[in-house]
Amino acid sequence: MKTTHFATTRVLGALTALCLAGPALAANAVDFRNWGSDGSAPLLSAGSGISAVQAMAKSNYSDNPGLMFSAWAHAGGTPWYSFQLATTTDVTIDLTPVTAGANFAPGLTLWASGASQFDGGSEGIETGNNGWGDPHSFNVVGQIGDFGTAWMSGANGNMLQTLAYAVTGPAHTDSNTTGWAEVINTGVNDISVDNSFEQGVTGTASGNQIHLQVKQLQAGWYTLYIGGTDNTKSAASYALNVQAAVAAVPEPTSLALMLAGVGLLALRRNSRNGRTQQQA
Repeated sequence: MKTTHFATTRVLGALTALCLAGPALAANAVDFRNWGSDGSAPLLSAGSGISAVQAMAKSNYSDNPGLMFSAWAHAGGTPWYSFQLATTTDVTIDLTPVTAGANFAPGLTLWASGASQFDGGSEGIETGNNGWGDPHSFNVVGQIGDFGTAWMSGANGNMLQTLAYAVTGPAHTDSNTTGWAEVINTGVNDISVDNSFEQGVTGTASGNQIHLQVKQLQAGWYTLYIGGTDNTKSAASYALNVQAAVAAVPEPTSLALMLAGVGLLALRRNSRNGRTQQQA
């Protein structure tokens, strides 16, 4: 939780920057965490996986009363990750505690930016109902175009669509009480507007774990934000794992039908060859 002096300093600083700088342009308003030792954003191919360990604050994702329960982009060690998917395939995303039984309630959002990695967006585009400018606080569960997402899309950033989010902590369904008039629901929430990037998101979000299953995620760039969703709990370290499924193989029934078809074709060919030999 920020102190009064810290809050006042940040607000005055943000207002001063806005007055001096004028309209903001995309300028890497958020930074990405490294997946590996080389710091590169990984290219995820079918059958491969990536993972990272992140220390997260108890309510940087939601449920911080000082932010009217909205997200805080720079808290919890900058919990932003991006990856590129090489081919269309099913993908699973897991967020699990490093220490079993951790007193922590995680949250996660998945966005798509298409052919390019998310450029980090811009700073100071909108001010929330909580008095904070973006993306210091922002709408982590809204669809692109909602209040609190302008910093990451259009002229301010290259994010295209919010696909899904998951929350294990308390829900906040009264938009009059949240920082960006957002509605925060517990559980797994598929909020994609169409099937441009995937064919559905399912899974579980309860206790201290999240498991997402993304059906036929399209090749391209994706961004994840993770964090805590319960202000009554404690900070904790979590493992983030993203796994791309191997190429689809025929189901047993389909395989049997395919083999039967091959056998029938061979039988017809042998019968035809026999008639030809008799005529000769």
